[in-house]
Amino acid sequence: MKRVAHIVGFALAFPILFFTSRQSCGQGTFETVHITFEGPPPQPAGTGQVVQEYYESGMSFTPIDPNAPWSGFTRSGGGIDFFPENGTAYLLAGLTDTLKFSFTNGVVFCMLSVDLAEFSTVVPDAVTVRFVGYRHDGTIVTNHVTTDGIIDGTGPLADFETFYFSSPFTDLDRVEIPTYGWSLDNLVVSRNVPEPSTLALFVGGCLLLTAVRYRTGRK
Repeated sequence: MKRVAHIVGFALAFPILFFTSRQSCGQGTFETVHITFEGPPPQPAGTGQVVQEYYESGMSFTPIDPNAPWSGFTRSGGGIDFFPENGTAYLLAGLTDTLKFSFTNGVVFCMLSVDLAEFSTVVPDAVTVRFVGYRHDGTIVTNHVTTDGIIDGTGPLADFETFYFSSPFTDLDRVEIPTYGWSLDNLVVSRNVPEPSTLALFVGGCLLLTAVRYRTGRK
């Protein structure tokens, strides 16, 4: 009987553990997603490739207008002279490049943080990057962040710095970056996950309890 009590106790506690492992961000239940731009396919160090799309952890990255002339962005593997370095792959936006991103299944998400750096040591000036968030209720929010202008490529300086987003960047359908001349890595967002209904939890607990009692009665 003690064994049954322990199993049933875990079954009742499971929903609590399930929900507390997720982060509240806006309305609903959200889980944190880290986008590292490490692939697949992986981008080898010392190489860069202009692309029209990239996918990771269910999120798509494309130009704002894929039909615009010279649209696209670069996947950099890092380790390239004159360009930012943090030991990993990242995205690079040169002249006329733009970026938008959203989850392919349409779930809403919240912006938490992102790492940014200047474009290159040839263009080392601090850059102001504009983030435009399109919320699910139809409203639009914007945030401008400016890098510190510290960059030495493959040298010892920390080229990337982390920027955090405030509460208005919640319940987003997509985010656009209409500016260029930046490098971007380690995007952290929270995406909405469907919550199981009270009835579903109750039925699941009953089924588990019935199965435990059946197995115990047969011994």
